[in-house]
Order: sequence, then C-alpha cells, then structure tokens
Amino acid sequence: MRGPGAPASLLFKLIVPATAIFIVTIMSLIAVVFSDQRAPLAKFLNEYGAKLLVVEFVAVMGLSFLAMTVDRIRTLRELRNSSKENAEREVGE
Repeated sequence: MRGPGAPASLLFKLIVPATAIFIVTIMSLIAVVFSDQRAPLAKFLNEYGAKLLVVEFVAVMGLSFLAMTVDRIRTLRELRNSSKENAEREVGE
C-alpha cells in the first residue's frame, strides 16, 4: 500500500491549478461588478462568465473523481500483490 510519504499522483497535482483557476475566475466575476462595464475583460466575463464557471467546475470535479478512481485502483492492486506475496511466503515456510 502507498504510505504517507509516497508522492501524490499527477491527477491529484492537476486538481490544485484547476481549482486555483476556478477561484480566480470567481474573484474576477466579483471584481467585474465593481469595475467599469466598458472594459474588455468585463465584457468578456459578462458574456462568457457563467459558461466559464461551469466548464471549470466540471473540470475540477472530473479531475477529482478520476484521481480518486485511479488511486483506488492502485491501492487495490497493491493490496492484491501484497496478499499474493504473503501467501507465497506462507507456502514457502
């Protein structure tokens, strides 16, 4: 089994920047409320902000579930391998 000191998988590492982008988008949408509505970024976020949030949310959730699934499969595989090694060791004694 993967111990506490083992490095995290790539998928878990991808969740962090995806979540950071999601948070920056939310903060930008809040800032747009108080900014000049004629600014190019304000126009873009007013037009595509909701779609952007949905896409980012789906990406974060998809990465999260995928990372958990891959981690679970690896854990089960490692458990199966360690139980086979234990069984072989017992037979050898």
